Amino acid sequence: MCLAAVVLAVVAMRRSGPRGAATGRIERLERDVEQLRSAVAALRAGRPSAPSTAQAPSSAPSPPISPARPVAPPQPVGPASPASGGVVEWERWFGVRAAAVLGGIALALAALLFFRYSIEHGLIPPWLRVVIGTLVGVGCIAASERTLRRRYAGTADALAGGGIVVLYGAFWAASVRYGLIGVPVSFVLMAAVTAACCALASRHASQVIALLGVVGGFATPLLLGGHADRPIGLFGYALLLDLGLLLLARQRNWPVLVLLSLGATLLYEVLWIGARMSPHHFGLGIGILAIFALVFAFAPALTPADDRERWLPARAAAVLFPFGFATYFAASARFDPELYPVGLLLLLLCSAAGWIARAEKSYRLGLGTASASVAVIATWVFAHDIDATSAREIALWSFVLSAVLHAFVEWEPGRWGDDGPAPAALVADLGFLALLIGASTRAVAAVPWPWLAGFVAIGALVIRQAVFPGRDHLHVLAAVALGVGIATLERVHGDRPEFPPLAVYRTVVVALAVMFQVVGVARRSADGRRWGDHGAATFCVVVLLHLLTAAPTPPTSPWLFLTFTGILGVMVARAATRLGLGLWLLAGVLTTAAVEWHWTTNLTARAVAGTAFALEAATLLLFTAWPFIAAERFQRDRFAWRAAALAAPAWFLSLRLLFVVRFGHAAIGLLPVSLALVPFAAALRARNLWPRSDTMRTIALAWFSAAAVAFVAVAIPLQLEREWITVGWALQGLAVTALWVRLDHPGLKYVGLALLAAATARLLDPAVLRYHPRPVFPIVNWLLYTYLVPAASLLVSSALLEPLETARARPWERERWYARGWPVGAVACGAAGLVVIFVWINLAIAEWFASGPVIVLDFERLPARDVTTSLAWAMYALALLAVGMRRGRSGLRWASLGLMMMTIAKVFLHDVGELRDLYRVASLLGLAVALIAVSLGYQRFVFRNETAGHT
Repeated sequence: MCLAAVVLAVVAMRRSGPRGAATGRIERLERDVEQLRSAVAALRAGRPSAPSTAQAPSSAPSPPISPARPVAPPQPVGPASPASGGVVEWERWFGVRAAAVLGGIALALAALLFFRYSIEHGLIPPWLRVVIGTLVGVGCIAASERTLRRRYAGTADALAGGGIVVLYGAFWAASVRYGLIGVPVSFVLMAAVTAACCALASRHASQVIALLGVVGGFATPLLLGGHADRPIGLFGYALLLDLGLLLLARQRNWPVLVLLSLGATLLYEVLWIGARMSPHHFGLGIGILAIFALVFAFAPALTPADDRERWLPARAAAVLFPFGFATYFAASARFDPELYPVGLLLLLLCSAAGWIARAEKSYRLGLGTASASVAVIATWVFAHDIDATSAREIALWSFVLSAVLHAFVEWEPGRWGDDGPAPAALVADLGFLALLIGASTRAVAAVPWPWLAGFVAIGALVIRQAVFPGRDHLHVLAAVALGVGIATLERVHGDRPEFPPLAVYRTVVVALAVMFQVVGVARRSADGRRWGDHGAATFCVVVLLHLLTAAPTPPTSPWLFLTFTGILGVMVARAATRLGLGLWLLAGVLTTAAVEWHWTTNLTARAVAGTAFALEAATLLLFTAWPFIAAERFQRDRFAWRAAALAAPAWFLSLRLLFVVRFGHAAIGLLPVSLALVPFAAALRARNLWPRSDTMRTIALAWFSAAAVAFVAVAIPLQLEREWITVGWALQGLAVTALWVRLDHPGLKYVGLALLAAATARLLDPAVLRYHPRPVFPIVNWLLYTYLVPAASLLVSSALLEPLETARARPWERERWYARGWPVGAVACGAAGLVVIFVWINLAIAEWFASGPVIVLDFERLPARDVTTSLAWAMYALALLAVGMRRGRSGLRWASLGLMMMTIAKVFLHDVGELRDLYRVASLLGLAVALIAVSLGYQRFVFRNETAGHT
């Protein structure tokens, strides 16, 4: 019977063979003819037919030719008849097709259930079951071909499909279930059944046979397989079935068969991998996934080019679904602990996806593949402990997968935009770089070389992509990624014993920085060189920022650290010079100075401090001189000259710390005086670089002069033991404001105001009382100079600003600040000075009457202090009034009146109720004298003419 099935399959193939190539074309032509006939019938049904006339004998005379009559326009075509194909005949569909299909399915299920019942109850011996199944299957196919095919094609298709399902079940049971025949024999028999199914479906253009073959073929192992674990036989059978269905789908152009076959195959894979696959079958599982993915991905490529778009969903699904299994393998600890099996599967899937995307010009598949690959490797990383071997595997496979996707970019260099393979490669590159950075933080081993190699290799791919048009900005992305990766390695593992020496590691970092410089120089296009230089500067700044934000550690050798930071700073300056962009030079100055100051905060060794002082001073001089060295590139760039002027102030705090450690605090004033010479010399040199009327000359002179004057101003306060910063800021603000009087540059005015505002804010902060212990001597102590020197600076600055501020205002300043014509800066400085003096008066009184170790402002009842405070307020108000009257300043007089009102309120609301005896008398008497003095002063000096008239 088995041989009969084979013969039947061969006959079916033979019958379809001679017409194999032309069958499809002939049947399509027949369908076209039927459609044309239906259309003609519809047209005829729309108008009456002409009566047929008997043909006259040839000897009869011809009738006279009548004149032509106008032809009436054709009648509109009526609705198609029920026989036409435009209306669905539901009765025919349910009564013929649906009944036939359901009958075939029922027949197949009956046979399979009968087999199952006979198995469970032992009614029929195994060999007889196989014979009966074979006879039933062959009989169904023979009956459909010989008896029903001519008149009942739909029923014949269903019967043939059911017979094919029965044959599948019989041959599967004969081999797998009963062991009556060997696996090779059953393989040949099922191949014959598959061939017969495909031949019959192709011959009769019957999707019913094909669908029943799919359902029956894939359902047979599920119904009869039992609990046996035979993955090779199972998936060999599935592969044979898939190949037959793919061949049929290609021949008949039925993509739905591919989707059904793929879905059934995925179901097999889910059931076996999820429920039965053991760890020693892990390699087999990877192979099964790879084989089926390749079959479904590449088999439809043999179809005609016009039809391939319909096959794309099945091909994409065949490539993307295995990523789910790869994620399962990566997350499970019971499979192979090494990454390479999963990596091989991902490599195969990425290659297939890239090839399909290129062939079909559908590049979204590549984006999905790239994202899924990163997700799978990330799952493996966070599910396993990472030692040195795992680190090498992760770095290697991250690069390999990125390189595979990048290869398709190189294959199609003309498609560098979003409609090409470049986005997928970029997603993979950046995703794997981020993954490597994250994975390095979880590594048990502190060896950085695998991670560093991965950073560099994938970063090189990103830089290679930056060569393509429109992607020059990728230089900066690569620089940021590599800089963050290098910083992460040192921050996480730098203090561990197995981490390489810092000299070696930082030498590698300098080498990478040089490579970025070379890339920037080597680019041919102007945009490419520009973005390459941006990338070179970005890499150095990112590394410097890492050093700045790292936790303070004991200082290492000054030669190693300061040379390293100096080289990075100089590389930023080199990139800024090639760009002609002073902003990068400013960034290099500030970051380098900040990093070196951060390093010096924990320095205590005198010998190290001397060497460090010399190295930092040399770096300061180099950055100050840089715009002069590259004057052609920075001739018109304001930020370059600002950076040079700020170099000395930026290094001041660091040099001060080193100076104190090495030379002590006695001669600290020499440091700012010496540093003042640097910007002063630069200002002298800058005078000759531009014509006198050039605004760049004014800018350079203003910034260099401001730096020099600020250093001179801070030299004396720096000798003070306490609050030298506050006093220094105030004097610097005054000095810069005085410089603005000589050199009209708005930046000088705003810098001076900012310094004065910072000093004022610091003086008004109550926390200043906790900085130092209570002074030993009353009145004449550190509070005196801390408050009165800044107050004097504020008042003098107000006097300097008042006559020139509104006259020198720029148009944009007039719109914002000087719309009413008031010297805003002068008024603010004057008011701040008066407030600072008022605060000092109250602090001095509080310090006089304090009893603890620190000055405390409280509101306890102290009669002597309260009376003194009231009298001091009144005297200060009288002093303001006197000055206001003397100089004719209404602002001072109003300030005096306001303070006097505060004094009156204090006396009547506080002193009168709280004070007793002579304290109350003294308070009221002092207030009375002050008020009378105010009245007399106003009548004598302010309203003198009006008073005389009234008198």
